[in-house]
Amino acid sequence: MLRNQEFRSILIKIMIFQLIFASIGFIIINLTLNKVNVSIIKRDMAFVGNIIKNNPELKEELIPYITKKVSRENIITGQDVLQSYGYNLEMNKKNQPLFENSHYNLQILLPILIFLSTIPLGILIMIEYRKVYTKVIEVSNAAERVVEGDFSIHLNEEGEGDFNILNHQFNQMANRLENSLNRLKEEKTFLKDTISDISHQLKTPLSSLIIFNDLLLENQNMELEDRINFLEKAKTQLDRMEWLIINLLKVARIEAGAIQFKRDRVLLKDVLDIALITLSDRLENQSLEIKGNMDGIFYGDKDWTGEALINIIKNAIEHGKGEIEVILDETPLFSTIVVRDNGEGIDKKHLPHIFERFYKVSSEVKPESIGIGLNLAKLIIESQGGTISVKSDKNLGTEFTISFLKRVIK
Repeated sequence: MLRNQEFRSILIKIMIFQLIFASIGFIIINLTLNKVNVSIIKRDMAFVGNIIKNNPELKEELIPYITKKVSRENIITGQDVLQSYGYNLEMNKKNQPLFENSHYNLQILLPILIFLSTIPLGILIMIEYRKVYTKVIEVSNAAERVVEGDFSIHLNEEGEGDFNILNHQFNQMANRLENSLNRLKEEKTFLKDTISDISHQLKTPLSSLIIFNDLLLENQNMELEDRINFLEKAKTQLDRMEWLIINLLKVARIEAGAIQFKRDRVLLKDVLDIALITLSDRLENQSLEIKGNMDGIFYGDKDWTGEALINIIKNAIEHGKGEIEVILDETPLFSTIVVRDNGEGIDKKHLPHIFERFYKVSSEVKPESIGIGLNLAKLIIESQGGTISVKSDKNLGTEFTISFLKRVIK
């Protein structure tokens, strides 16, 4: 409790207060005792003077009884004589002539002193209580402002004591609440934007499906070839919708922290194999060159990293001109996968936005591109502690580089 600044302050002030009034009490009692002492001396002087005046020969015998310690025998003899006059050891101090004024004064002064001591003590308690109460009100008002959404309040947390600790914890709580509310607002905005984007992305294929369906229903005599053509277009739109929904679910799971990425020792070639097997049909008409370190490794999740690489190679297929180069490399610090294409390239103004969700670069090669694959790839790579970058030259092609720092092992 002595570490508590408020308690220590009150304790020191009460000790000073008690010391002051104890000193005053000591002075009053000492003055009273001095007065009693003077009265005793005067009475002894009068007693000796009266006896010696009438019996001078008793001087030498009488003086030792006043200046030295008397024997118990003489005390008993004197007690027997004075008993008959009501003067004994059990006599009330009120009847003691020497205490007549001193006893009365002491009985009055001590209660007055005690009473007067309660006044500054009460004032002291009120002052200290007001200090504590003021701090409590300060915390209460700050809490009310935080509840109302005002997070600019900051309580003083300098110094020692429980209130400074409380203020520090309150500031931490306010900061956490503010961060939580900001995250909720961001998530709400993100959800709103995502729903709007999904609605926009689904609107086109749904509209096409409705048109195809209406045409098939209205024209019962449609040629088989035309009917098959409409059905194939409908299937394309359905595949597009399916791909969009599946990838949006993956994005949502990653951003919600629902995916626990593994930290396994993985060959770079194994990740590439996942992508090549998945995209085998679309790679048939492509010139694919793989080179580099086939034994290179990294630490991460093989399946999810394969998912990211699928989207990057798929982008190279869609926007390239038939030539794709994949380079696997490993250094003492990094493991990298580089994917190059010989496509039309990307303008520099678009490069900072290329990984944004639903961001599409104007392209005649793939006008129906949705713009979510690269965003998903970036989320997967960065969630494992890796990085993904892009560089591109107009009409020369684009290069994506995935890098994993080898010391990031959990």
